[in-house]
Order: sequence, then structure tokens, then C-alpha cells
Amino acid sequence: MIVIIVTKPHNLDFKIVRLVDNFEVIPFGTGSENHTQLSFDNSGSYFDLDMTLLQADYAYGVKFAFYDDTAKSWNEYPDIFKFRVEE
Repeated sequence: MIVIIVTKPHNLDFKIVRLVDNFEVIPFGTGSENHTQLSFDNSGSYFDLDMTLLQADYAYGVKFAFYDDTAKSWNEYPDIFKFRVEE
């Protein structure tokens, strides 16, 4: 299991992509299903990721998007946080 702490903003979602082919393994859940919405507490935003959902020997990336209440739209951060799954 992986836990990532993000300090701001609170309305944040994640997606997981396989880096070799940019395949979205877990797409943003920004619609009626909020399965990728981060939780938050006084320490910041976080999520738990069940690593058994991912194939070993592949590199993956986590991307984040936040909802802009003023613009009423989702904005994806340009950064990608990379990791590799090993057995």
C-alpha cells in the first residue's frame, strides 16, 4: 500500500498511469463516482492505493487534478510522481 500526503488543496483527485504506454490504469473519478478523491485531515490530503491492482515490473505515475470552484472546472497538475512495482 502507498500513502501520499499532499498539503493543498482539499478538493483533489488522482489517476494512475502506466508509463511505458501512458495507459490510464485508474482514471480520475471526478464524475458521479468519487473513487479517486483524496481524503484530508489536519495534516493534509492523502489516499491509500492497493498495490495489488498493479502489475509487477512496470513503472507507474500518479497525477493529480483539483477542482477550481471559481472556474467550475478540473485542472490537472503538470507534475507526475513516478514509482515502480516489484514483486
